Amino acid sequence: MGGDQLHIGGGRAAAFRELVGALDPRKVVLVGIDVAKASWFVLGCDLHGSVVIDGTKVAADRAGLGQLTGLLDQARIRVGAQLVVVGVEAAGHYHQTLAAHLADRDDLLLRLVNPAAVAAVRKTQLNRRRKTDWLDAAAICDLLVHGEGSRLLLGDDAATALRPLWSGRKDLVDARVRLRLQVLALVDCLWPGLTAHDTALGVRPVLRNLFTTKAGRILLGLLAQGWSPERIGTHDMARLKALFARHGCQLKVTVAARILARAHESLPPHPAATVGKPALLAALLATLETLDRQVTELEATMAGLLPHTEGAKLTQINGSARWLPAALWRSWARPAAGGLVEGVARRRAGPGPLPVRTHRCELLHQPRRFRLGRRACLISRRPRAASPAGGVTPTSDASTSTANRRWWRSPPPATRLAAPASR
Repeated sequence: MGGDQLHIGGGRAAAFRELVGALDPRKVVLVGIDVAKASWFVLGCDLHGSVVIDGTKVAADRAGLGQLTGLLDQARIRVGAQLVVVGVEAAGHYHQTLAAHLADRDDLLLRLVNPAAVAAVRKTQLNRRRKTDWLDAAAICDLLVHGEGSRLLLGDDAATALRPLWSGRKDLVDARVRLRLQVLALVDCLWPGLTAHDTALGVRPVLRNLFTTKAGRILLGLLAQGWSPERIGTHDMARLKALFARHGCQLKVTVAARILARAHESLPPHPAATVGKPALLAALLATLETLDRQVTELEATMAGLLPHTEGAKLTQINGSARWLPAALWRSWARPAAGGLVEGVARRRAGPGPLPVRTHRCELLHQPRRFRLGRRACLISRRPRAASPAGGVTPTSDASTSTANRRWWRSPPPATRLAAPASR
């Protein structure tokens, strides 16, 4: 091991011991701050555990920040501190503003403490069911004594700006999913069987999706206006197409026929099951429209920040987001065209002989297994040699093939690119 010494607490504890090893333990001040929405509880000790800042609760405002700064300065002067370490419990978003203000001070070493670690310390002290501000602050100090805590990751760079945007977009998308489920529940009452699907009985939905297709959105709007299946069924083919055309949709004859057939065959809605629901459906549709617009705006903002982060490496392959899904679908729909690897390579390179190492997974030097329904294909990271017929065959490197089979549990090299026989 040379001159390096291991520490029983791991690398983080070893780095902390190296930091304070040459200092007087009585002159190292460890401050634990239990953060709440309206207040902060402050407790300080030295490396021996002797209290240097008695438990004090301050308000979480401008005056409280000044009082907290005064407590830290008084403790530093009183013990002649050579190092002041402040530990803040990561409490959702409540700690971010306080931690950012403390990080601006060069005379403090700030560390964020995991709330789960604080709870574990209380449990070891047989205080699992007792949770007070003093116990939480003391547990934070105890973790700091052992070198626990991570540095603050807040900043003003593009990656930091992406975090709340990504989290906010996820919340908006989750809310949109929940609202769509409520809309479908209302549709089942206003038009029973419109979205029904039963393969055994031969029942299929009239439209692929009510939210992503223009015809589906028009149907939802008509139901929100109080239309019933009987009223829609009174239209003939030409009148129904004209109705959708007034809303900017050129309805296909086959789709119009399915809508009319389902309107005649579906169970009539009962007034007791539809009372008040068209108005609620209209309100939900307006909310969904707003959510769609907000999600689109957030995605546009995120797209402008992504090239300035490490995530830009994921977008350096030109057109990968477009040609890869298309190639995968074509190789599944047309297996005789040459399979997955050839389909992707043809999509990337165009006509002519297939180049070597053109697949995105090969560029990333990682094997990938793609499953398309019942078809599966393993793409090795090794380049393929051209066959006499101009196709692509796997290399015969014995060591690489053995390693790939062991890692991916794949077939032998001779059959690696062969897809399972169709039913």
